[in-house]
Amino acid sequence: MATPGDDIVEIIAERCVAAAADWTWFHEKLTPGQAQAWMLQHSIRNRMFSSVWRPAWMSRCPDQAIVRKTIGQMLEELVYDKGIEAPHTKILWEMGRTIGLTDEQLNNAQPVPKADLYNNITENLCRQRHWIIGWLSTSLEEFVLTAYEGETSMNYKKWMRDLGLTEKQMFFFTYHEIADLEHAGKKVWRPIRNHVTTDELAEDVLAGLDTALNAASLFYEGIKTLGDELDAAGVSIPNAA
Repeated sequence: MATPGDDIVEIIAERCVAAAADWTWFHEKLTPGQAQAWMLQHSIRNRMFSSVWRPAWMSRCPDQAIVRKTIGQMLEELVYDKGIEAPHTKILWEMGRTIGLTDEQLNNAQPVPKADLYNNITENLCRQRHWIIGWLSTSLEEFVLTAYEGETSMNYKKWMRDLGLTEKQMFFFTYHEIADLEHAGKKVWRPIRNHVTTDELAEDVLAGLDTALNAASLFYEGIKTLGDELDAAGVSIPNAA
């Protein structure tokens, strides 16, 4: 007998990939300013994901397998990943230095207006909406980065080609692609099918997903604006080949 959750993961995946086609910055040529802008705004988002937003929805999640997996993800991001014997923030900061940012800039980064809207929308989704919506809002982009057909600005090869960086300098991106496959996607989201038991909940989850996808669009618009400002100021990447 068909249930409301049978097809929901497929619908979620399709909507995520379709929405990403319209995200600015995601598909444009990378410049030093655009690269630095992403790093500055993502450094804020990366911290919020694991210290604020994931704990908010996870505290209401009744599925202990999802909770344990998410705690492991948060541990890798902020505390320790045995694969690199360090947290992911360490290699994120190393990537920042590679493209010309200082630790002070990364530690003191502030959200630009549209990224701030994204931050507030995401926090609301994680705190006020169903926990499934919170889970999706904090993992959908990790899915898109591995599922989107065609090159995006999050592909390490584009960073190498557009910015003159080496594959060795791209360790953050190449390593994180492996983590992204474990943190999001159809297989990871499969338990959602068991928890979406009514048509009303299915509709609510998909409505919340659409809000999260619109918020992601704002995030990239904010990066684009900041990147243009940094390029106009003449920023450069000192370690480019």
